[in-house]
Amino acid sequence: MNIKTLEQALKLQNDLATRLTHSLVSGTAGKVPPIEVLVKEKEQSVARAQAEVETAVKERDVAVSRWDERVAQRKVSVVKLQGELNDLKKQLEERNDPSKVRKAGNSKKEVRSKKPQ
Repeated sequence: MNIKTLEQALKLQNDLATRLTHSLVSGTAGKVPPIEVLVKEKEQSVARAQAEVETAVKERDVAVSRWDERVAQRKVSVVKLQGELNDLKKQLEERNDPSKVRKAGNSKKEVRSKKPQ
């Protein structure tokens, strides 16, 4: 059974409360229900429990697949950011590479000051 709304949960709760009350009343009245009735009720309980298990497994699988997708997206993002970081580091190394930097003395023209007369 797949419960998606509060109304469904309340209906199920009322149904179970009615069954419990019925079984308590029949047990206190001294009447034991026939074995066939008990077997049928247990079979129904087992079938409901099995359906709930299957529903829970499906919900878990859906949730796990969503989390797997999120993790994969985050991994792609990390790889992309790591690549960008590596590119920036290379640019910084090229900018600070001493073999490519011009010598300060050669690039500027020397200004001669006039001698005082």
